[in-house]
Order: sequence, then C-alpha cells, then structure tokens
Amino acid sequence: MAEYSLEGPKPARMYEVILPKKLGYFGKVQEVLEDLFNEDAIRAIPFVKQTIAHNRQRDPTFDEDSWIKTLRLASRGYSIYEMDGRYLSAQEGPVDERVLVIRFIFHNPGGAADPKTDFLAVSLEVINHLVAHRFATELGVEEEIWFLEYNHTQLAIWRKRKSETSTDEENGL
Repeated sequence: MAEYSLEGPKPARMYEVILPKKLGYFGKVQEVLEDLFNEDAIRAIPFVKQTIAHNRQRDPTFDEDSWIKTLRLASRGYSIYEMDGRYLSAQEGPVDERVLVIRFIFHNPGGAADPKTDFLAVSLEVINHLVAHRFATELGVEEEIWFLEYNHTQLAIWRKRKSETSTDEENGL
C-alpha cells in the first residue's frame, strides 16, 4: 500500500477569474491560459512590455529573464468550472447567466520563499495582468470581468512517498 506524507499546511493564494460563458470566448480563453506556460508569449503581452520598461527605468539591474521565468513557473496550473447565477442589471432587471470560473492556486514548492522563485509574491501580477486584464482588453465587450482573491488561504498536500524499493507500477500492479 502506498504511503503518503503531509506537506503543510503552508501559505497559498487562490484567485478566480469570472467571465460570462460564451462560445465565442473559448478560443481566447484557451490562448490566454496556454500563454501562461510560454515565456515568449508572456513577453509579447503589452502590459508585460510596459512593466519591463518601467522596471528597467527604476532599477538598471532588473533581471528581465528571471522575472519572466518566475511569472511562467508561478502559474503551474488552473481549474475551470461553470456556475449558473442571477444578478440584478440596472438596465434589464434580473438576468440569468452562466459564467466560466477559472481558479488558480499558488504556493511556494518546498514552503520557503526564495526571492527568485517567490510565487506568492508574483501571483497577483500573474492573475490580474496576464489573465484578467488580458480578457478585459482582448475580449473588449464585457461590462465587467470579475477577479476574486481569497485571503489567508492555507494549502495542505498529501504527497505520495517515493519508496526506496521498486514501485507497484514497476511491478505491474
């Protein structure tokens, strides 16, 4: 039987980006989310270009490559789900709407914050600008796109222990 060890609880940050679920958005949603794993795509984002220029002005020793790499590594995954709800529109009264919720959970692997890989520190930049801001500017038709941050989130992970002997998979079990 596999053994697991408990890692944590440790600090984490959780964010959700909420936007109307519309068929025409699927391509943009996929593009924005896949770009999180691609350094060249991150560099091409207008906000990122502006931030790099600003950081270089402020600090001539700013390490652009390290910052971009940290942004890419911080966003190691996401979950997507749908939610049905009703809201009160000033123009239309009650409106029923299905929304797409994209959830991100950030934590520092190994627990301690390292200035070069402090994923909690850059998590707000990743979500607010690489995801929510991109949806707002590139879709450009929604009145609002919501961005939700959960405070004081703790993460516990039950991690399978690596055995010193062969694993069940290696034995064909």
